[in-house]
Amino acid sequence: MAEHPLQQRLHDALHRGHRKVTEDEVAEITAVVLTIVTELTGELALVIAELADRVEALEARTG
Repeated sequence: MAEHPLQQRLHDALHRGHRKVTEDEVAEITAVVLTIVTELTGELALVIAELADRVEALEARTG
């Protein structure tokens, strides 16, 4: 399975050794985390919408 580009970016940002993190590195980590959260939010919205449709269909069938 191919690794997702975001996974690689986050891995690289988090595994930089024992030196102190720079402001640019914090910005990179933040950008990756925000991208992940944004994607998950979109996917979760789709799941919720699908579940709502299923519940509505079941309620319509049972009357």
